[in-house]
Amino acid sequence: MRKSMLALILVGVFAISPLAAFADIGAEYAPRGSGNVVVVIQNGDAEIIYFGLLYAARAIKGKWMDNVKVVLWGPAEKTIAGLPPDSEQIKLIKEIQSFGGKDGKIWCCKACSDRYGITNKMLELGCEVFHTGEATSYLLKMGYRMWNW
Repeated sequence: MRKSMLALILVGVFAISPLAAFADIGAEYAPRGSGNVVVVIQNGDAEIIYFGLLYAARAIKGKWMDNVKVVLWGPAEKTIAGLPPDSEQIKLIKEIQSFGGKDGKIWCCKACSDRYGITNKMLELGCEVFHTGEATSYLLKMGYRMWNW
C-alpha cells in the first residue's frame, strides 16, 4: 500500500508539475501597473538612447508600471542635444512629454548638461534640468527600480 501511494505521489509531482509550469507561462508579465521604475539613460549611443526612450514611452502608454520616470545623464544628454529635431529620439521625448503628469516629465542632470554646455538646449526640449542625484536617491529609497540604458 505504501509503495503504491508513494508511486502515485511521485507520478503526480513529476507529471503534473511541469504541466502547471506551462499554465503559468506569461502570468508573471500579466499585471498592469505593478511597480515603479526609473529609466536612466546615460549611454551616448543614439540607438541605445532610442530603445531606452521607446521602452519608457510604451511602459507609460501601456500602463505597464505604476510610475515611470525618465532621467537623462551625461553622454546621453550630449548626444540628444546634437540630434536634429526630427530624429526618432526627439520624437520619443516629445511623445513621453505629451502624456503629461509626472510620467511625462523628463529629468536631466544639471551637472552633466553644464559640463557639456547644453543646459539651454535641454530646457528648450522641455526637460526639467536640475541636480538629479538627490531626487534619484530618494526614488531608490522609495523602492523604485533603476533600469540603466
